[in-house]
Amino acid sequence: MQRNIMEEPSIVNIMLLGSTGSGKSASGNTIIRIRKTFKEDLSPESVTRFCQSAQTELDGQTITVIDTVGLSDTSVKIKYAESQIENILTLHSVDVFLLVIRLGETFTEENSKVVKWIKNNFGSKFSDRTIVLFTHGDQLHGPVERYLGECETLRSVVDQCSGGYHVFNNKDEDRSQVTELLKKTKSLRMKNAYKRYTEQDYKQTQNDLLLKKCVAGAAAVGAVGAGVGGVVAAAGGGGGATAMMATAFTVGKAAVIVAAGSPALAAAAAVGSGVIFLAKKYRYKK
Repeated sequence: MQRNIMEEPSIVNIMLLGSTGSGKSASGNTIIRIRKTFKEDLSPESVTRFCQSAQTELDGQTITVIDTVGLSDTSVKIKYAESQIENILTLHSVDVFLLVIRLGETFTEENSKVVKWIKNNFGSKFSDRTIVLFTHGDQLHGPVERYLGECETLRSVVDQCSGGYHVFNNKDEDRSQVTELLKKTKSLRMKNAYKRYTEQDYKQTQNDLLLKKCVAGAAAVGAVGAGVGGVVAAAGGGGGATAMMATAFTVGKAAVIVAAGSPALAAAAAVGSGVIFLAKKYRYKK
């Protein structure tokens, strides 16, 4: 009787994600074993401006490390970060994500927002392939479990990631911390039957997010449109009240306007993540 055997890919792709200053690039360098492969510096602004990758051979296996832009950096627009991530995903599917969080400092609301953004934009398959990587392990006085016990939000982040957590001290050249991390990545990959996160997974999540925005925008317009419709009907005059239905919304560069009746008043424009509705007359000839 034949059995289906899962074959382990010869190349392991690991993507680092996190806030500016969390230690993504330094952690990438620790794994690669070559300093300055990824640019690193102590700075309030993102040092990494482009997603980039590098490879190394460890224990007979090729490891691809993918460094990404700092997502909390105000000088890097979020749309730019999205495009950078989407571009790198066309080159590399991902076996394991490392969600990089710095130890020794307060897990702020901004940090929490970055984690939420990552989870929302990568979708449900992200948590199944994620290990939380704590950096600056040299600043940890006591077991990391005690540290997590003091921050319920951070504990929740770890609990939602299937790969648990790992601690790095990027100042320490002891390779055992990398060896232990790779053991955890292998276990997580086996749990996912060696199925990678792909460009299509990311695009599907982006489409789902766009759909949600459209639905929310349409609902908001519907509520506003009902009120505007009543005003237009009352002001119609001549042939009496005119029935009107209008739905309008725009998200990003896409716009949909559906109107019936005369006169119809409907328009919408997206500003940032919100939707602002502007009025404009449309005439429909029967």
